[in-house]
Amino acid sequence: MPDNELIEIRLSRVIPAEKWRVIRLLTKVWEFPQYVPCVEEVTLLKKERDSLITKWRIEIEKVPVSWIEKDTLALKEGAIYFKSIKGDLEEFFGEWLFESTDEGTRVSVNIHLKSSVPIIKDFALPHIKKIITRNFEAILEAMERRLISSRYQSFKTGSGKKIAGFGIVGHLYNFNHLGQVLKALNPDFKMPSIEFMHQLINITPSFKLYDILNFTSKSGEGINGCFVLATFIPDLIERDMWMICAKVIRACKIAEKHGVGIVSLGGFSSIAVEMLGEGVMNDVHVPVTTGNTFASAMVIDSVFRAAKLFNKDIASLKVAIVGGTGDIGSACARVLVNEAKQLTVTGRNKENLIRLRQELAKKHKSAIQVSLDNPSAVKDADIVICAANSSASILEAGWFKRGAIVCDAGYPRNVRIDALSRDDIFIFSGGLVKSPVPFEPLVSLGLPAKDVIFGDFAEAIILSLERRYENYSQGKGNILPEKIDEIRKMGKSHGFEASDFYCGDKLVDRSIIEKVKEASN
Repeated sequence: MPDNELIEIRLSRVIPAEKWRVIRLLTKVWEFPQYVPCVEEVTLLKKERDSLITKWRIEIEKVPVSWIEKDTLALKEGAIYFKSIKGDLEEFFGEWLFESTDEGTRVSVNIHLKSSVPIIKDFALPHIKKIITRNFEAILEAMERRLISSRYQSFKTGSGKKIAGFGIVGHLYNFNHLGQVLKALNPDFKMPSIEFMHQLINITPSFKLYDILNFTSKSGEGINGCFVLATFIPDLIERDMWMICAKVIRACKIAEKHGVGIVSLGGFSSIAVEMLGEGVMNDVHVPVTTGNTFASAMVIDSVFRAAKLFNKDIASLKVAIVGGTGDIGSACARVLVNEAKQLTVTGRNKENLIRLRQELAKKHKSAIQVSLDNPSAVKDADIVICAANSSASILEAGWFKRGAIVCDAGYPRNVRIDALSRDDIFIFSGGLVKSPVPFEPLVSLGLPAKDVIFGDFAEAIILSLERRYENYSQGKGNILPEKIDEIRKMGKSHGFEASDFYCGDKLVDRSIIEKVKEASN
């Protein structure tokens, strides 16, 4: 007859490491207290060729539990059998099982335990089962983190554990976009209330959306990557910054499991991290870049190309940068202060504007102005770069003068959609990149064509192709012209360049350009 007092627990997890590495880590049980929170002490009492005897002390919900355990190493069977030979539990035994998979090693653990304490036997068995389950899940999680950390640390010290490829962390840009994505996944889907979806997206963890296989440079070199969806929308960033940052960190850890060499934080993913400080990423081992250096390069290149298209010399023009104290805005300002006749930079923080003006004034080729007032800053500008970190559109159609060139580099858009009805301004999406091969995400990300990607996405791919696994774009306001030139050259060598002009999802063709020229004369 079955023993109804015997608790049985079965758990399984794929750990992204070779089987021998997993087994070696698991057999070094005396190291558990260093990285498994519930384990207070493990002492090796005896070691033989195929067995270990160890003394354990753990703490479960502030209750200390001790025992002496014998482990039998049946490695040819892909198993380790363990059994308590003395301790606080009447029975405690089970086995670890190891199976190689394409993604690493499937680790399964089967646990059996029994206690003669009446209060446990009679009243607390379900609760005890939950507690033990959580603790073994914590052990598996800790082992995974230890092995991932070891992989990246070994790479940094030059001992050569393999990392390769790239990860991209993206997000949805508003609730309408969320509805479009869900509709694409299920044509019969009907959008529930915003309140319901708000709570649903809050509790949904970040997840890998799809793999990007054999992304090929124009040189013919191919690399692999993955796209991880951080489950938030920018509207939520001021409500719960810590929740959003936790989702970004989880997304990075998912990419780590795939052994990628670098991760790029797309859109507001990097903004959330910057707002809370880089220290929040201390638990992330993979090198992380915001992607803003290459995105800035593409904004600048497209602005120069647009000016040439309309036969305008930037040296004689007034340029306004909305959101000029942010990463992309300040990067563009550092380049254009040596090119434009007048440069006006806007922002929301007066102190940040003053610091940027002092920095730019050292070069002092352009006349430099700073402003907290977006409408007055853009009304006389010949070129407007919109790079504000805003979850909603902030620039009105009527603010721009006739003939203005408007580069909207915001995600979501900085310029209200009604501006598209004007035929006397040239407005286009900034920071877009022509890719050497088609980029076909599983769901719509707001990209206008299959051969177009966002600049921050492209940066991770370029750095991966270059084997430059480093925090390339990191720290708010640190993007310098020298690095813009460097990443531009790297990108060009692999076939990345500023895309054709798009406004939203529509190509800006010659007829539209001619109409703007005619209307603005």
